Amino acid sequence: MTSSAKFLIKSMKGVKGESDMRKWIGLYVAGFLALTGTDLASTLWAASKGNGQEFNATVSDGAGLLAVERLLAVNGGLLLFSVGMLWWALRQRDRIGPGYLAHPARAVFNYFYLNPFADKRIPVSALHYIAFAPAVLMFKAIVSLNNSLIAVGIPDLITPLAVFLDKILANDMATYWTIIVVLFHPLWWVSLHLVARGLVKEKECSA
Repeated sequence: MTSSAKFLIKSMKGVKGESDMRKWIGLYVAGFLALTGTDLASTLWAASKGNGQEFNATVSDGAGLLAVERLLAVNGGLLLFSVGMLWWALRQRDRIGPGYLAHPARAVFNYFYLNPFADKRIPVSALHYIAFAPAVLMFKAIVSLNNSLIAVGIPDLITPLAVFLDKILANDMATYWTIIVVLFHPLWWVSLHLVARGLVKEKECSA
């Protein structure tokens, strides 16, 4: 067993505020499942109207239609990963660097590390993975809204960006992941600020 795995297992053992952690993780799981449902429903709705096609090659059937089983498999993997990391990060929240809590913008692009469990990375990686969860929910909400706009024939937010990037990159997978990066970073920035503010208030209340 690697040192990282041992550290992760050790960190899963008793910590203060476990009931609150379970509450927040439960809310995240509920939100994730609900928004995955709206994503699926809105995508199928738009497809049934003939107003759009699935450009994510990972969950497309190759003909521009959604492969539902792939969507569910990808989202299942994302849910397991994000819940595991959220649980770990919440248990490490007392180790988040005060500088990142005071100025969370410093953490936005400070994610170029291979091992988030390394002692020197935890002061920023714990904040990253707490903020990752609400950012995922915000992203899913925007995607569902975008799909709904396509379904009713209203100009949407993402299609013009996708068309522009596809002309430059000429590759569906590269276009998709570039869109993810472009859209996710602002949401993550917002989430980092909200999470940092919440953690600071938690420390003030427990002082």
